[in-house]
Amino acid sequence: MTAGQSPADYGEILGAYLRTHREEALYRASRLSQVCIESGLGPEDIIALHFEALDTILTSFPYRDQARANGDAQQFLLEVMIAYGVKYKEYLELKLSEGQRDADSRAARERERASEAERIQREKDEILAVIAHELRTPIAAAQGNIELASRVLGRGETEPVPRLLLGAREAIDRLSRLSADLVEASRGRPPRVDLAPCDLGPIVVQACNWAHPAAASKGVELTYEHRGAPVTVHANSDALLSVFGNLLSNSVRYTNAGGWVRVNSNGDEGEARVEVQDNGIGMAPGVRARVFEKFYRGPEARIMEATGLGLGLALVYQMVKALGGRVEMDSAEGKGSTFRVLLPLHTHQNSSEDQEVPDGGDDRAGAANIADHAAAPDH
Repeated sequence: MTAGQSPADYGEILGAYLRTHREEALYRASRLSQVCIESGLGPEDIIALHFEALDTILTSFPYRDQARANGDAQQFLLEVMIAYGVKYKEYLELKLSEGQRDADSRAARERERASEAERIQREKDEILAVIAHELRTPIAAAQGNIELASRVLGRGETEPVPRLLLGAREAIDRLSRLSADLVEASRGRPPRVDLAPCDLGPIVVQACNWAHPAAASKGVELTYEHRGAPVTVHANSDALLSVFGNLLSNSVRYTNAGGWVRVNSNGDEGEARVEVQDNGIGMAPGVRARVFEKFYRGPEARIMEATGLGLGLALVYQMVKALGGRVEMDSAEGKGSTFRVLLPLHTHQNSSEDQEVPDGGDDRAGAANIADHAAAPDH
């Protein structure tokens, strides 16, 4: 509101003008119109205020001067109303502009909130999709080992049963850990990856044992060979089981009956190497270029296997990256594929470093968030 003035001053300003006819009073009248606008007074209110003030003022004027004062008062009212009209237009435009800015600001905040809610939901969905994808491997391994144990017992053989039941138990333990991860993910807390010395051989053997029932039921020969001394890597056993389980699952799924999948491992020059090779359908150049793209599945893969989330190779790529390693790939359409996982060997130096992959910051950190693992296809 204009400083020093209020609608109650109308009578004083009108009286000053009627007595002095000075321009100063008219200027004060124009400023008073702004006060009336800000006070919420409309034109009819100003007119009523004017005549009420004028009736009071005229009582102090001699009778012969009242006619002249009435004329001057009409001129004063006209000046006030003209100023009111001009200032009301400016005032209305200002209020409309402020209202539009407020509306735009509220809309922007709503868009930001909606975008953030969508991002959080998308990340949560991806976390759940990845873990759900990972649940398939231990479930299939447990089922396969139990079914095989049942068949050999039906034939009166007992020697393989303890090994098969142990494999089923290991798969169920892995399933239990994944279920715990699923609960945490449903609460919006991505699983963490703890790093420690890992004997590579038993992990690869376990992954092969889990893949063996699926390979046998499809008529695919699965073999594993380790060359050289035992290898210890600085990694995480669950993460490595996911890596090798996904590679083996891919190879078995996309290799025709009568084909083969070969796994070999060794360690030299500061890193361990695990190779998963198959003579399956392979990949065309266009598929190879997108093989680590989020949720992508090649056309040949979709024809051969209708189901699939397109997450397996993404999980492999990002988990290996999180563990400080890398993945190499060779593939030719109709001739099969080879995936090569290279991991850092365990040393005293990396043993004394952080034993947990962080979830934020650089590429290595970002991969720890399992939502970031959901990035590509089962070729």
